[in-house]
Amino acid sequence: MNLRQLEVFQAIMQTGNMSAAARLICITPSAVSKTVAHTELQLGYKLFTRAKGTLAPTPEARVLFEESTLIHRKLDEFKRIALNLRQAGDGQVRLAAIPSISHEFLPLVLEKHLARHPRVRLEVRTLHQDQMVQALLTRSVDFALGFYPHPHPLLTSTMLVSGPLYLAVTREIWQRAVRARRQNPMTFLSGMPLVRLVGEDPMCQSIDELARQLGLTAPANLQVHTSRLALELVKRGLGWTVVDFLTARNLDPASLTAVPLHDFAPISLQMYFAASTPPGQDALRMLGMLPDLLRTVMTPGH
Repeated sequence: MNLRQLEVFQAIMQTGNMSAAARLICITPSAVSKTVAHTELQLGYKLFTRAKGTLAPTPEARVLFEESTLIHRKLDEFKRIALNLRQAGDGQVRLAAIPSISHEFLPLVLEKHLARHPRVRLEVRTLHQDQMVQALLTRSVDFALGFYPHPHPLLTSTMLVSGPLYLAVTREIWQRAVRARRQNPMTFLSGMPLVRLVGEDPMCQSIDELARQLGLTAPANLQVHTSRLALELVKRGLGWTVVDFLTARNLDPASLTAVPLHDFAPISLQMYFAASTPPGQDALRMLGMLPDLLRTVMTPGH
């Protein structure tokens, strides 16, 4: 079965008749009919039975459909890659970042880049770590930013900067903790709920380790998908959480306190790209701006 036959076969399986299949793939119904007849002749068995204007798949067709669907998806992915490669040369940068970097750092990056390269188009996606693999491997984005090295074997991770993790809690609660446990105010939080990040976020390990040190053994009652939502809940006095250094620097000191966790390993901000297709020149120019901008935002008092 060649690619045209596969396309016709998939279209019929999806639509149930030749006319609809023809419209789906932009050919005539007679071309669909001839392709089916030729395919059945080559295979030596029927793929469809005709009844009341519809085509019912035979058991053999159902088996082929299940197997060919994977091939069809790969072909669609190939088309997207081909299109994205053409667009990549049109003077644009497509990047992705996890939510905390998108909210806390990218606005500055985009502002400076647009001032320096006003004719380059920018496309930004906010993705979680596990969503970046598909975007990078299909060239939907040129590079991505996240914390910690990415575990996927087809992605390359490059560290840009590292910084401490921070405990985030309301200013009022932290002041009470300092008054009650002057020697080690962190232990005051053992009686408070933890607002944890859900799923496989790499930061969860540090959050869980701090919870264990504080003697919290029960699962967190509040689990959320982003640090931003976790902080909104912390602001309302619903518990404490752990945030990265970019998020910590933007907290409002009137309402929230960020306490550096010096006993924990620093968190690294990483740039990811598909090992088979490194970023192009426009993306590299943006990446070249990041070290200075990161030094700026991490300077005390900035």
